[in-house]
Amino acid sequence: MVVAVLAMLTPYLDEFDAVLDVGCGANLAYDFAIARQRKLVYGIDFTMNFLRLAPKDRSGVFLAQADALRLPFRDGAFDAVISSETIEHIPDESAAIAEIARVLRPHGLLFVTVPNLWNADRLIRIARTRDFTIKLMEGHAREYSPRHLRRLLRHQFAIERQISVGFGWTGRYGAPLERLLKLPGFRRFCKSIALVARKR
Repeated sequence: MVVAVLAMLTPYLDEFDAVLDVGCGANLAYDFAIARQRKLVYGIDFTMNFLRLAPKDRSGVFLAQADALRLPFRDGAFDAVISSETIEHIPDESAAIAEIARVLRPHGLLFVTVPNLWNADRLIRIARTRDFTIKLMEGHAREYSPRHLRRLLRHQFAIERQISVGFGWTGRYGAPLERLLKLPGFRRFCKSIALVARKR
């Protein structure tokens, strides 16, 4: 997901100085990359164990344990927020989006990724096994279609861009499928849905 987040962020680097990573986890690769661009980066995670696993040398990245439904920051504190593979774990998704909007300044940016419910891997598995039971990944309260995510964001955000997030497939069949998933009509079958949205 590091590549997808950086692909979303890079064209907007001149538009923000302070960024909040909601659900940062222990892997801070894109947070460090952003901090190297002289941005102020804050990461929060609900799970203290993830924060304990984060690298000890965190120059430019500040971490805290916090609940995405009660972010410990003032209104409009950030120019941008990252929420990568996080919202699907939160029971009240609408409250999480409202809280993210609260801490964003007017016209601030949201970089969001969520797992795609109807991704190509799942559809291929369904076709092979003829088992139409949808098994969500462990820990997920839900997974998303592009329409569901857009509907979730529409009251507080305007969508600016969608990024393709592939599976990393290679080989004779995998590589052509990866290329196919980058085409506009096939993005809906990507591994994750990645959107850039701007606060209204």
